[in-house]
Amino acid sequence: MNLNSGPIRRLLAVGGVALAGAIALSGCGILDAASDDTEGTDVSSDQFDAAADAAAGDCLPYEVLSDDSSTFAIDCSGDDAFWTITSITADPGLTAAGGDLTDTQAVYDACGEENGAYIPGQPWTDWNMIYDQTTGNVDYLFCIEAIDKPNAEGKTPVTPNTGDCMSSSDVEWFKLDCADAAADTTVTDAIVFDAADWAAPDVDGAAATCAASYYEVTDLTGTRTSAVLCVE
Repeated sequence: MNLNSGPIRRLLAVGGVALAGAIALSGCGILDAASDDTEGTDVSSDQFDAAADAAAGDCLPYEVLSDDSSTFAIDCSGDDAFWTITSITADPGLTAAGGDLTDTQAVYDACGEENGAYIPGQPWTDWNMIYDQTTGNVDYLFCIEAIDKPNAEGKTPVTPNTGDCMSSSDVEWFKLDCADAAADTTVTDAIVFDAADWAAPDVDGAAATCAASYYEVTDLTGTRTSAVLCVE
């Protein structure tokens, strides 16, 4: 996997839920945070060429980059299809440094201000890019949304909403069938903040309405809080 030829080394950025291994759940000290220091994943020359044919509606695996070094997008009907590309832009005129964009506002301009935020009842969203490690030039910027279907473990990549069940051992916002043996937590109330308040919401006020424990729902960057989930 990830064979690379020629003098140019192109990387898939590491960032977001599928790539950085970032912990999505926080609040009440129930779960610990984690991080990954990896800066990127090698993109083969064939994968880079195949990205030129990718379009909105195409699918990608959970890890975003396929194990098959000859292809970029994968069959949407396959069990490994996890993300749908919502938009992809070639040569967006952006620069990456250390595996991240120097202008992160470009992500919201391309993907929408809600990208990377976990909103109760909605599938996960994220973004990624392919860039030249030497120059930092971004070749492709693409926006992705999780497919609303259970994975092999019966977990659906949708942020739990009021009445939904989840597992307290998960480190990502998966929704579970309440009949699943791993579903040990029920969301009794999802308090969703207005997007304009995400940078500084009244978390304490919202949490005070919870009868028991709660989760604070932060985005992929850890800087915006979209909701508080009251759980039992």
